Amino acid sequence: MPGNPRKRLEKLEQQMAEIARRESAANCNCRTHTLAAAAEYFAAEMNQTCPVHGFRRLGKIMVFNVKIVGKNGDVEERSQGVPELVEEYERRLARHRQQILEEDDSEEL
Repeated sequence: MPGNPRKRLEKLEQQMAEIARRESAANCNCRTHTLAAAAEYFAAEMNQTCPVHGFRRLGKIMVFNVKIVGKNGDVEERSQGVPELVEEYERRLARHRQQILEEDDSEEL
């Protein structure tokens, strides 16, 4: 049997790790940008989890004020509550980042 079995095993393990890394990246649903215009939709986005990272990152959040004027002149504010939801998401993100830092610190001990 040609070649060193240990080296072949190491090569196979590296290939399997690379395949797993690519597959997990394909399942990531984090974003680089998120439009926040309607509270109900943004709430749904911020409450999803990422199958790869756990906490779902929404990237740069752009808030838009949306008002819909009906035929009878009634104005419906769709973006009401969005700024508060963005603040809540940012608090969650800060807590998540803090937890990661604390976990890294505890691993070093």
